[in-house]
Amino acid sequence: MATNAVTPSQEKRDVEALYALFLTRARALGAEVHRVQNPADAGKLIQDLLHRENVRRVAVAGTPIVKSLDIHALVGAAGAEVTAGNAREQAEPADLGISFFEMAIAETGTLVQDATDINRRLVSMLPPVHVALAPTTGLVGTLREAIDYLAARGEIPGYLAFVSGPSRTADIERVLTIGVHGPGKVYVIFMDEGGESR
Repeated sequence: MATNAVTPSQEKRDVEALYALFLTRARALGAEVHRVQNPADAGKLIQDLLHRENVRRVAVAGTPIVKSLDIHALVGAAGAEVTAGNAREQAEPADLGISFFEMAIAETGTLVQDATDINRRLVSMLPPVHVALAPTTGLVGTLREAIDYLAARGEIPGYLAFVSGPSRTADIERVLTIGVHGPGKVYVIFMDEGGESR
């Protein structure tokens, strides 16, 4: 009797193919993409990025995975501080924002975030540099797959954010400008283990 079950090796091949496609598409849009084993490795990479970008103030959108990084210690060790206050007070003065994205769409190099919480939205939009954490297991092929997955869970959020690379606009004199309506730099860090996943 034939079965349609997916074996672990098939899943691994699928994730590898999805990651490779996401990497190609996101890089073409100007994002820098990294893949690490776990949150501890993500923390080390974040520290490197804080140094590279000469960051002094960091805004953080709290989710279990972001909180598990012991972000205050991590940021402090890099010579920076986590901003405080309400969402806007935290995000506006920050040099860099860190937030979590539940899914990523490979065919377009797009991150998908439940942005119902305004803090998550502002942290990913206001600072000039954004670090997006995502589980590798959150990779899907298409927008349709992402929506179908959310619908099957019965959890389509009230506000979904779709982020494809740094902010770009050409509404001023029809000249493409990066970073006017959002971050000018986007770093994506996929975690193979320990991230919130599907």
